[in-house]
Amino acid sequence: MKRVFLDANIVVDLLCERYPWFPSVMRIFSMADLGQIELYCSSLSLGTASYLMETRKMSTQDIFDNIDLLCQMCTPSAVDASVVRQALDSAFTDFEDALQHFSAKTVDADCIVTRNKKDFDCSEIPVYELDEFMLALNDK
Repeated sequence: MKRVFLDANIVVDLLCERYPWFPSVMRIFSMADLGQIELYCSSLSLGTASYLMETRKMSTQDIFDNIDLLCQMCTPSAVDASVVRQALDSAFTDFEDALQHFSAKTVDADCIVTRNKKDFDCSEIPVYELDEFMLALNDK
């Protein structure tokens, strides 16, 4: 089973229903629901998504419910002292992306799906733009 790590922007696209990406992200989650892939995201992404949902004036209960539903299909991975240290010591120029990358490594992710592939130039894990990942799924 393919272990797919979702970058923060993909998690936010789902939880904030951001178009035009929301339908593609929903397809990824449908595949997870069918047991075709395993999904992971960093715990940091949940905090980012929560903040952005608050700025959209979502109720606290709706925010918690949405994150709870997400966590039923996407396993949060750690962002701990080790991940922070690895990010600081890495060649990444964007700290948040470095945190995402090293958090993905903690779950032995097979790939990272993002909408900002250029930010993952230093990745030791294959990285796909959302569109690339969707095309790869269509080929199967």
